[in-house]
Amino acid sequence: MRPYKSTILAKFITAYLNDKRADVNMTKIQKLTYIVYGSFLAIHDERICDERPKAWPYGPVFPTTRNNLLRLDLNAISLSDSDVQEIASDRDVVSLMGIVYNTFGQWPASSLSEWSHKEGSPWERTVYSDGFKWGDVIGDDFIKSYFKKIIVPKNGN
Repeated sequence: MRPYKSTILAKFITAYLNDKRADVNMTKIQKLTYIVYGSFLAIHDERICDERPKAWPYGPVFPTTRNNLLRLDLNAISLSDSDVQEIASDRDVVSLMGIVYNTFGQWPASSLSEWSHKEGSPWERTVYSDGFKWGDVIGDDFIKSYFKKIIVPKNGN
């Protein structure tokens, strides 16, 4: 049931990438989780997971998810794993993941990081806000408005 645990969402994204035989590493997982988070927020006006992205020097990061996934062999995560089954059966999420994968799935982690730093991005707007400190939450208002411009028109909604 939504919102999902962020770690389970990231495991689903990892399993999806593994199923497509795409390159998998922690940075790529973090950036794709952020893109799925932002896209879902823009399309459905709700958070897809319980953790909000934070501004770190290399872009948006879900710290709890990162810390939990560091203990796992990312290449061994599969769509058949029991803990990703609920998300894997959520048609909205699977459909969105297909769009995200087709747009960003083959990008290397370094390009995804660079993309997340673009001028006007939620990360950039957060980092240059008054009183900013590394680790501050990137506001859903920044994320939603940004992703509405780049995802929703492509999705036709």
